[in-house]
Amino acid sequence: MDKLNRRDFLRGAAFAGLGSALAACAPAPAPAPAAPAAPKAEPTKAPAPAKAKIRFISNHGAADVPLFKKVLENFAAKNPNIDVEYLDIAGSEFYNSINTQGAGGQLPDVWYTRTFDVPVYASKGWTVDLQPLVDRDAKEVNVDDFWPAELAQMKWKGHIYALPYDFSNIGIYYNKKWFDEAKVGYPAAENWKWDDLLQLALKFIKKEGNQFKTWGLDMYLWNWVFHGVMFGWGGKIWSDDFKTSLVNSKENLECFKWFISARKQGLYPEAGAMPQGVNPFGGGLVPMAFQGSWATVNLRSVIQDKFDFDVQAMPKSPTGAACLNAAGGAWGIAKNTKALEAAWTFNKFLTSTESTNVLISDPLRSIPGRKSSVPRWNETAAKGGMPPKNVAIFGKQMEAAAAAPYPPYWQDYGTAWNNMIVPLLSGPSDADPAKVLVDFDAELKRIIDVNKASLG
Repeated sequence: MDKLNRRDFLRGAAFAGLGSALAACAPAPAPAPAAPAAPKAEPTKAPAPAKAKIRFISNHGAADVPLFKKVLENFAAKNPNIDVEYLDIAGSEFYNSINTQGAGGQLPDVWYTRTFDVPVYASKGWTVDLQPLVDRDAKEVNVDDFWPAELAQMKWKGHIYALPYDFSNIGIYYNKKWFDEAKVGYPAAENWKWDDLLQLALKFIKKEGNQFKTWGLDMYLWNWVFHGVMFGWGGKIWSDDFKTSLVNSKENLECFKWFISARKQGLYPEAGAMPQGVNPFGGGLVPMAFQGSWATVNLRSVIQDKFDFDVQAMPKSPTGAACLNAAGGAWGIAKNTKALEAAWTFNKFLTSTESTNVLISDPLRSIPGRKSSVPRWNETAAKGGMPPKNVAIFGKQMEAAAAAPYPPYWQDYGTAWNNMIVPLLSGPSDADPAKVLVDFDAELKRIIDVNKASLG
């Protein structure tokens, strides 16, 4: 049976009342008109959540920017409520910008922090201690998927302060065109030594009078990279607790002497000998380059089809010891962030296996920061088609690379290295290496003393 609505009910009641009144022959006041039914209230809709906005800065260069943009597209599709403002700052200007923003409490929410920068930023209070978040999201983060050596470098006082991007070491790249035209065999022995490299380089070196016209190698003297060479010679830099300088040793002195002598024979150019702003290897000015595993993408972009190139393992020391040190790229979150959960969500995605495949394994750029991305990296390498063909050597030699953590005074140490050791090795200084080493040791001791509070 259908139920009466209110209007029908009132209408029926009015007729019933009228009938009763007529039957009694007594007049009755007309009933009041029925009130219109109230409109049904629409359910209140919850306001759309406000979008979180975060800033993200990398330090890579034009060749890598499209890869990051692809990751950002993937992230936006899965996280529509987080807007990421992206900026790449290439070269040394990156550190100028980060240090300025750090001092002013205006750091980007997520930014590139190399593993040797992790203790520096953490000790200054610039980065978030990620350990509680890592513990909370342990299954998703999966630290067992990180390289143990890199994980150690991403920690400060036992806590994780960054998530991994890549893990890097060094090899010797070579221009096949130079070798083919000189009818010189490619460097083929993985167990070669620095003396072997020097003898190979001498085949390409030309002089006019006292002036070198060609050299054998484009040489970088970055501290963390050259530390590996010093380790191969048996040297050390500091004690395991970073509280004692060990740099003034006969092993380090012998290492410095070898490279100064090799430079004077033309192994690599003295400072200022090459045109400014030109990549000597990418521009075809030298047959070989001492360069990192991370350089593959950039070199392909610079060289294009000018010549074919490949890479060989890092030479060993005179005693046959590995001359490799490792460091990695990573991503930290700023202590000044106002959107911690959004920054953390992005950092997890940025360092996921999916994103690592896009950024590292598909373009064969360095060694993936996640072990789960290595099969993809190996698959891409096996397909070939992209130089250097022997890129797998970087993963193979990683087993022998040193990968000790870095001290919180790394930036101060880097300034001293650039001011004292680089001029010694790159020339044209003729300073006594023994005297420079004594002075450098004294400066390192001063740096340690100034920073002892951060060492605990």
